[in-house]
Amino acid sequence: MPRFSRIRRALGLMLLAALPVAGCTSAQDLGLKLPRSPEAAAATPTATRVSAPARRFTAEEPATLLVIGDSLSDGFGMLLIQRAEARGLNLRVVNRGRNSTGLARSDFYDWPGNFTGMLSALRPDFTVAHFGSNDMQSIRTAEGNVPFQTDAWDSTYKALASGIVAEASAAGSLFYLIGPAPDRNEKLNAHLDHVNPLLKEAAQENGGIYFPLAPYASGPDFSWIATTTLGDQTLTIRSGDGSHFTMRGYQMVADLILDDLVQRVPSLVPPPEQLAFMKLQ
Repeated sequence: MPRFSRIRRALGLMLLAALPVAGCTSAQDLGLKLPRSPEAAAATPTATRVSAPARRFTAEEPATLLVIGDSLSDGFGMLLIQRAEARGLNLRVVNRGRNSTGLARSDFYDWPGNFTGMLSALRPDFTVAHFGSNDMQSIRTAEGNVPFQTDAWDSTYKALASGIVAEASAAGSLFYLIGPAPDRNEKLNAHLDHVNPLLKEAAQENGGIYFPLAPYASGPDFSWIATTTLGDQTLTIRSGDGSHFTMRGYQMVADLILDDLVQRVPSLVPPPEQLAFMKLQ
């Protein structure tokens, strides 16, 4: 997977401030405007066996959302920070997305091990994760390497994802496991299509939410698309490398996640009088 360079990241951060002017007005979100087919509605993440945080969030005591995973997570995290602020939510976003990482890449970065420390230090109310794009390789375990494209690999991969979701759920952090969108590379696309059901099972069997991007960012049969339609606009949501999203694409995903969050946890949205006061500032 191509990495974000420091220059690209800096340019991306500069673009964040311009997004509300170039795109959405006020705190209007992209997610609620997106046309939804019956197939998309059917794929909406379910709340089965999912427990949202019980406490009420305020501006003085906001919720904490932790973002983990690969370079796509890093992009989603940047826009979750920007969109949560633009929408005036009682939400602090901590972005720990890391380039070139994955569940199968403990040789480079051990997500299960490092997540334990993050969970203890940050005590997030919510966690958002994206994995899969860097995982086309064998998995190193204490017992040895598990070969890629085997049943054993599938079981091990699902177990790694399940462990992270279960640990978050046990700590009271509502976990969103994002189902990857298609990739323009044919082999990587087939891989992502294969791991999506594994991630879905890992999330739903361990008290988490499986949040697939395919209903919003793919064509028929999990095919790659560069654009999507928003009202009378055609938006380019995927970047030139065929793997990452454009800033507008990251914004779309961020708003979709925030849409789901505020429906589950209404106290993330400030009262109307507070929003009115914010507009006067």
